[in-house]
Amino acid sequence: MARRFTMATLVTRCKQRVDKESDNSISSSEWKTLISEAFGELWGVVAESGLRYWEATQTFTADGSASYSEPSDMLALIAVDHLVDGTTTGTRRTLDEAMVQERDRWSGITGTARVYSLVDDQLYLWPTPASGTYEWRYIPQATDLASYGDSDAVDVVTPEGERFLIWCVAVKALAKSESDVSLALQERDQAKAALLEWATMRAFNNPRRTIVRAGDGTDWLGAPFDDADWWNR
Repeated sequence: MARRFTMATLVTRCKQRVDKESDNSISSSEWKTLISEAFGELWGVVAESGLRYWEATQTFTADGSASYSEPSDMLALIAVDHLVDGTTTGTRRTLDEAMVQERDRWSGITGTARVYSLVDDQLYLWPTPASGTYEWRYIPQATDLASYGDSDAVDVVTPEGERFLIWCVAVKALAKSESDVSLALQERDQAKAALLEWATMRAFNNPRRTIVRAGDGTDWLGAPFDDADWWNR
């Protein structure tokens, strides 16, 4: 599911929206910069909704270090997994996040990591593993489109995303020429609301659960799990 347009098409549509097809007051490179800024806002709206649309992974090997640097393009962390058999079988265990009050409990212990903490740009694993493969699952930073060529494709996600991006650019372009931006602001905000609603409701038949359960619908003892009775009495 993607809605892609070339950079040249987006530049043309943005110019048309503000009636600047023949106006050279904004250069071609600046139009791309404005589109890049608007794309960053689009990226943020989709990411903040909880929709796993922008997602990346990166593995690393534990070597007994105290901490590990986060991926250079990371915006937000989704999960840290221990790849039990490396990349051989796909078996994984997701680590829990350790609360700051729990740090003394894990300090000085070595072994396979069970919990993690992300402090600034450093990941701490506890117990401290001397070996093993681990994986970051994260939302990367928005792509910088300013250097895109005319034929490079830009994913605007949905028609609402396309509309949001174009009106974001319109606000910036009109503001530069000291024109009235009130209509553009209104259209941008309406498009943002529509995009956010769609992103939040994408899993139409599968609402998010507040309690995580085993993949087979049972609890940790193998008994049927009732989401409504999350204490499993």
